[in-house]
Amino acid sequence: MEWTLLKNGDLLSEVERAGFGVMLTSDSSIKYQQNLSSRSASIIVLRAPNNRLETHIAMLSEVREALAIIQPGQLVEVFHSDMKP
Repeated sequence: MEWTLLKNGDLLSEVERAGFGVMLTSDSSIKYQQNLSSRSASIIVLRAPNNRLETHIAMLSEVREALAIIQPGQLVEVFHSDMKP
């Protein structure tokens, strides 16, 4: 499967078909584009000042916390310390 060719809804469907329970993304607009109510997968949105690996690594403890509580069909945003609301 060419995951990079898939867009939002198709990507989320493929995530579910592949047996994944959670999709990680940095696309903050996905919450406005997808209806997750009938989905078995959930989404964690990484809200960071950039998409560098080292920036996301600094967020791993918050991602682990989100993974522990997220439910199917739910979207949780994880904020980098520089972007906390």
